[in-house]
Amino acid sequence: MFSSVKKLFTKASMPSSLEQALEAYEEEEYELAISLFESLSRHSTPQALYCLGTCYFWGLGTEKNQEKGLRLFIASAEQGDCQAQIELGYIYRHGHGVTADSKTSLQWYERAQATGNADATAEVARCYEYGDGTERCLSKALTLYAEAAEGGNAMAQYSLACFYTQGTEVEFDPITAFYWFKRAADQGVADAYIHVAASYARGEGVDTDLNKAISWYAKAAEHGDAVAQNNMGYYYTTGTGVVQDEDKATFWYYHAAKQGHAIAQYNLAERYRTGNAIKQNLAEAAYLYLESAKQGDKDAQYRIAMCYKHGEGIEQNHEQYVFWIEEAARQGQQTAIDEINTYVPSEIPELVTSEAKSPIQD
Repeated sequence: MFSSVKKLFTKASMPSSLEQALEAYEEEEYELAISLFESLSRHSTPQALYCLGTCYFWGLGTEKNQEKGLRLFIASAEQGDCQAQIELGYIYRHGHGVTADSKTSLQWYERAQATGNADATAEVARCYEYGDGTERCLSKALTLYAEAAEGGNAMAQYSLACFYTQGTEVEFDPITAFYWFKRAADQGVADAYIHVAASYARGEGVDTDLNKAISWYAKAAEHGDAVAQNNMGYYYTTGTGVVQDEDKATFWYYHAAKQGHAIAQYNLAERYRTGNAIKQNLAEAAYLYLESAKQGDKDAQYRIAMCYKHGEGIEQNHEQYVFWIEEAARQGQQTAIDEINTYVPSEIPELVTSEAKSPIQD
C-alpha cells in the first residue's frame, strides 16, 4: 500500500499516459492505476475502460462498485474490446452483480469469438455442448472446441480429448485423445492428469510407460483426484514402480476413502481390520466396509456380512448378514458363494498382510 501511495505522489506531477496506467495495472498497483486511468478522462481507450471496470467491479484498489464496473465493461465491449466481452459473458453466466442470463452470456461470448479469440471460442463451444443459452449441438461444439484447442485454449483441449475418448461425434481415437489430454495437462488442467496417467498405464494412444503413469497419477492425487489417490495407495502397497511404503499407501487410501471412493474404502478397511500400517480398529473397518458395500463393491459386501455375522466392529445382525452375503454372492464373490452353500460359521480368514485391490482406473 505504501508503495502505491508513493508512486501516486511521485507520478502525480507527470502527464498521465495510458502506458503508465497499464504498467501500474499489470504490477497490481491498482490504486495508482485507477488514478491514472481516470485522469485520461474522455481519452480512455477500450482497454483502459476494461481495466478500470475490473478494478471497480471486483474491488481492486478501491471499494467494490459493480454497477459502475458493469457500465465500464459495457462501454469497453461496445468499442470492441475482446476481454471486456469475455468478462461480460462470464458475469452474465454466473450472475455476478446481475441476474444470471445464459443467452446474454452467449451473445457476449460470440462477439468475442468473432475476433478469433480462442478463450471465447471455447466458451461458445461449451454453450453448444451443454445447451447453455442455445439449443444443444454437439457437432458444432466439436468444431468450435477443435478451433479453440488449436488456438491454445486448455479447456478446449481437454474437452476435445473427451470427445475422442468417448467417441462423441467422432470415431473413438485414443491416439488423438491422448495428444489433447497431454496438451491440456501440460497447461495445468488437473482433470487431464488422470487421463494421461491411465493412457501411460494401459498403453492407450501411447506406449506403455509405468514410470510416466505413476508420475501423472501422483500429480492427479496431489490435486485431489480420488481414483489417482487409490492407485497411488496400490502402488505403494505392492511396490509397483515405487519403493514399497505402507505408510504412504495408508495415507493415499485414507484421502481417497474420505472422498467416498469405494475401492479405497475397502482397502483402508482391510488395514483397520488387520492393523496393517495403522492402529487396528474393527469399528472403523466395519464402517468403511459398509460404505463401500453400499456402492456395490462385492468384496466389501462379503466383509460386512461377516462383520454382522460375528459382531466384529458392529452389532450382530442376522438379517443384515443374510442380505449382504447374498448381495456379494449375486455378484459372483466366490467366498460369499461358498458361505451360502455351506452356512458353516467360519472365522474371518487371517491375512498376514492385507492385499490391496488393484483395478487401475481412469
